[in-house]
Amino acid sequence: MHITLHYSPGTRAIRPRWLLEELDISYDLKRMDLNGGACNKPEYKAIHPLGQVPALEINGQIQLESGAMLHWLADHYIASELAPTVGDPTRINYEQWMFFTPGTLEPPAFYVILHSKILPKAQRIEDFAPWAMQRYLQSVEVVDHALDGKTYLLGERFTAADIMVGSTLMWLPDALLDFPCLQEYVNRLKERKAFIRATKD
Repeated sequence: MHITLHYSPGTRAIRPRWLLEELDISYDLKRMDLNGGACNKPEYKAIHPLGQVPALEINGQIQLESGAMLHWLADHYIASELAPTVGDPTRINYEQWMFFTPGTLEPPAFYVILHSKILPKAQRIEDFAPWAMQRYLQSVEVVDHALDGKTYLLGERFTAADIMVGSTLMWLPDALLDFPCLQEYVNRLKERKAFIRATKD
């Protein structure tokens, strides 16, 4: 199988790269300079029409969403045990966390960053970042409660769901100051050899 990941550090592309390293399989990494205009070139727009990362090519077929990439890879390489099988009772919680991330946890975190760092000051909405942070912390509390007494989201077993949730929790480390359990969880994830390899650059 030929796999190519179009990647840039500090983006959601870390998710599929981390999983690929966990799988310990061969893949090509194409680094994209988001500030250099490479993503807006016609040849890349033919791969990702929005000129964004990540984009994953699998035997010529293309995926554009990081969550879909993790879902497909973990299921395709099911022997890796990075996803429970459909008949496994823990699959229900696994699916929940895979979709909780882009649907609930990630949006307010992104809005906090957007209205405090990314947008020019003139375009920021003054009260929006604090409101988004409040919403984000509500979601963080849900994760904190779910991890109580556990090593990973499904217990002692690390899965792709930990990559989805954990990578998002890393966006706003200061938001975890009142959640020692989540700080330990994130530090545990950062100590994984695959994560270190995926983020070495």
